[in-house]
Amino acid sequence: MTGPTVAVADGAVEGWAFTFSNDAVPDAKAPKVAPSFSKICGRTKAVAGKKRVAVMIDFGSAVLRPKGERTPRLIQRCIVAEQDALGIDILGQAVKVRAQGSGFICGLNGYPAKECGVEIKTPKRYLKK
Repeated sequence: MTGPTVAVADGAVEGWAFTFSNDAVPDAKAPKVAPSFSKICGRTKAVAGKKRVAVMIDFGSAVLRPKGERTPRLIQRCIVAEQDALGIDILGQAVKVRAQGSGFICGLNGYPAKECGVEIKTPKRYLKK
């Protein structure tokens, strides 16, 4: 949980997860597929003066999906970036990013289509027992 303005090292996996709230960190820590740099970037050749970063985006559970939308499939891409590229730069090479003026990330590759951090009723699976 480092955020988009952190420098990402060569050989890292940069993971993004659509989740219910900051309190739902277990969602982000337990993606549908275990992240693997070698599986995502294993066939991408190293480029002198650049870094390779595996990007994995988990769009979350169907219970979080806005009405009328479909939850996108998991994205796994290998990005070759400049050495000084930050997380947001690498993310932007992997998918289209929609953000607020403050930098708050609202959507990736058009999901969700319009909303940005709207309040929703807490799904049952997130209620504390």
